[in-house]
Amino acid sequence: MSPAPVRRTVSAVRRRIPRRWRIALRRAAAGTRPFQAPSVRELCELPTGTPLLVHAGGITADRALDGVVRALDRLPEIHLALVCDEAERAAAQELIGRAGKARRRIHQVPRPRAVTAAFLASADLAVFGFDPDAGLALLDTYLAAGLRIVAADSRVVREHLARHGTGDVFAPGSLPSFAKAVQRAGQPGDGSPAPGGPAVPPIEAGTPGPWRALGAGPVRLGLGTANYAGQLSALAVAITAARADVGVELVMAKPPETYRYPADRYLNYPGEHRLDVQAEQARRVLGWYTHLIVDAFRPVLGRANGDDIAADLPALRRARLKVALLAHGSEIRHPGAHLERHAESAFRDADPELRERLTTVAERNRRTAEESGLPFFVTTPDLLDDVPFATWAPLIVDVDGWACDRPVLERARPVVLHAPSKRWTKGTDRLLPRLQALHDRRVIELRLVEGLPHDEMRRLVQDCDIVVDQLVMGSYGTFSCEGMAAGKVVVAYLSEGPHRAAGVRPPIANATPDTLVKTIESLLDDRPAAVALAAEGARYVRDHHDGRRTAEVFDAFLR
Repeated sequence: MSPAPVRRTVSAVRRRIPRRWRIALRRAAAGTRPFQAPSVRELCELPTGTPLLVHAGGITADRALDGVVRALDRLPEIHLALVCDEAERAAAQELIGRAGKARRRIHQVPRPRAVTAAFLASADLAVFGFDPDAGLALLDTYLAAGLRIVAADSRVVREHLARHGTGDVFAPGSLPSFAKAVQRAGQPGDGSPAPGGPAVPPIEAGTPGPWRALGAGPVRLGLGTANYAGQLSALAVAITAARADVGVELVMAKPPETYRYPADRYLNYPGEHRLDVQAEQARRVLGWYTHLIVDAFRPVLGRANGDDIAADLPALRRARLKVALLAHGSEIRHPGAHLERHAESAFRDADPELRERLTTVAERNRRTAEESGLPFFVTTPDLLDDVPFATWAPLIVDVDGWACDRPVLERARPVVLHAPSKRWTKGTDRLLPRLQALHDRRVIELRLVEGLPHDEMRRLVQDCDIVVDQLVMGSYGTFSCEGMAAGKVVVAYLSEGPHRAAGVRPPIANATPDTLVKTIESLLDDRPAAVALAAEGARYVRDHHDGRRTAEVFDAFLR
């Protein structure tokens, strides 16, 4: 008999044998007691060595469990055992249905009469969720089973784990926080947290930039909380330089280990989920600010009301704050619409699940912007295609810091630099073979750079002749501006419509992956024209992106 019919026969027979008999048969074959109470791993029918996370608390009352299930996409090796009784089976099935492809790694396990340490001990990790009515007995059972524990952050649980010198905490509802907690817990070591809980405080005093402090003028402007690429830091400097009546407080929410752009205060994950942090944020924002610029639709009152700004808006209105929204990219760019507009769209290379997630985010945020009627600003012109009711507030770069006087295109073999932050957003895998072919023909010297510190990247930009930025998005971003500020020829893909709507014609050599070779060859065939284009780029970026024009755009809002 061929292999396929054999597999079908075995599968059919397997479905007809109850799970308890399958376990007994395996035990008998292994020479162990066949009818001893099975462990959680045996009920999942997983071999030793397959990472297994067990949740043995209540299903319906656990407010963190939905996030745990959805976070499994970020943990592709982990299986999850949901221990549930008959009354919870429907709720468990509904949860599993929201897990996407990860649902194949979630196992419903019947709850035994008593959840004992022996029953749980075959798992690798245990999750203790967020159920306000649950006690700590299950946590003690996990500890007795010798399991590494990841628990939803609360003061009682944190102190209990600290007393036992083990465990890790995550922010309920935060997928990245849970995934990182599981990854930390799965690493070799004793799993002990720092005494007393997290190693960093939930709120830290920041390192402010050269902006005027809050309270120095009648306009008390709050900025927060994303600060992607330091754009809020640059905006704070630009606005206070232009307006003597404005003082600023910039709050940045971030994981403790990430780069610290200048800010007045840092909210460290998972601190936004703590009640004391939320109360402090509400006191400062609602009681002190007169104006607020909400960055990337992130919440400003901690995570008390959810993971985006929409649920914070009623409180902000009641406090009579003037609020504006600011967006930069994926939080408002709709993947489906982008694919329809651009044959070379970056979303062709994006993972389908990422496209789906970004679609949900973009649609939710556009709905918030439309329904709120708040002033809405975007930092790149291409986003005007997605939200034509928005206003372009040009992104800001340190023009003087990037400027250099090194001549361009004087080398017989010019240096071409490509430095993707994320390959799929730049079209790197599509454009790189074309650049490599030019390099192999000794037409150019290609420098592909990824993951370098900012100062080292600046040195490489200043030393090159041509900067190739994204060829798949339709607009120019920070890296293009830095290249122009350095006086280099910049190549990028620009969509004509939104730039015309913004009233600008960026001096950038327009190209797609298919036209890249021809574009670079044309630049080299007419080097004087290319040098003139680079000089025009330096003037353009100083006119539009040194912060002065951006401050002008926000002037009416700040009145």
